[in-house]
Amino acid sequence: MRRNTLSRLLATRGWTDGELASRVALDRAHVNQLKNGRALPTVATALVIADALGVAVDAVFPPGSVVRRRRPR
Repeated sequence: MRRNTLSRLLATRGWTDGELASRVALDRAHVNQLKNGRALPTVATALVIADALGVAVDAVFPPGSVVRRRRPR
């Protein structure tokens, strides 16, 4: 699974998942899922996160960076 750059951006700023979550009004667990590529952000969520970090959306979520894995049946 390819990861997005959210982890690196948070580390650069010294932010935790919880800090970003509180800044953008999301659940910390959801931020963690986005960070690890286990969830797909909505367009609105991606825009809010990018704005909070002060970067472009494609700097946080480059094309193809989030891969939704299928659950085994």
